[in-house]
Amino acid sequence: MLDQPNKLARELGRICYRAGEAIMRVYVRPELWETTEKQDHSPVTAADLAAHQVIVQSLNQLVPRLPVLSEEEAVISWATRRQWARYWLVDPLDGTREFLARNGEFTVNIALIEHGQPVFGMVHLPASGQTYYGGKRFGSFIQPRDGEARTLRTRSLNWPQLNLVGSHRHATESMQQVQDALQQAGAVVNAHSMGSSLKFCRIAEGLMDFYPRLGPTSEWDTAAAQAVVEGAGGRVLDWSFRALTYNQKPSLENPPFMVIGDLNHPWQEWLAPLISKNSRS
Repeated sequence: MLDQPNKLARELGRICYRAGEAIMRVYVRPELWETTEKQDHSPVTAADLAAHQVIVQSLNQLVPRLPVLSEEEAVISWATRRQWARYWLVDPLDGTREFLARNGEFTVNIALIEHGQPVFGMVHLPASGQTYYGGKRFGSFIQPRDGEARTLRTRSLNWPQLNLVGSHRHATESMQQVQDALQQAGAVVNAHSMGSSLKFCRIAEGLMDFYPRLGPTSEWDTAAAQAVVEGAGGRVLDWSFRALTYNQKPSLENPPFMVIGDLNHPWQEWLAPLISKNSRS
């Protein structure tokens, strides 16, 4: 199963659709939108928990004994996690704030991690029924609710035009500094914003060029979408220009990172004023 990407995509697609249906049952009933807060003050809704139950139970049936790490149950100790060479990494509802804003920009994310790298990922949009999936070894694809899947490819950067994408809710002074650095390098920056891991997917399908993330994220926020981007020819890198890794440390927090559609340009030169500030030692 895990070494048969077409079969894996079919099975994960069914799981994502069921999780998406559970989310949408809550989405259309605002009276069920009571939220609680985690320690990091991020909201949790009945939709997050319903999707979590569907996904974890389904993955346990699909591949028994393969560990599952979900955002909604991320209490597994480092002593246990460090023994995992292969596991599922899940964000049942990425973009809870987008869900509450009713803008449709929320996703279901499932990634298969092997030896610290996301080798296969699926990102499903419950509101539209659209699904992105793939990985570096298999290529990446977009599956509409109806119709045939098509191949995803990042686009060649049409310098100096540069489509920059950021978050609706994390537009910071640091993001403006990135835009300023690129403009100083000669880019004509067209800035866009959207929610959840949809930002990665827009780069994978060749609509955006660059997504810098300087604020906090967790590993389940990025893994599935990283696999999709890399399968489409892009890269997800920290600010030392190294690939993001998973389950390699006690903390599940990511360093600052960037998503680049076309690496065949002097990004390090363009971003030099910011690299030392944001790179990890």
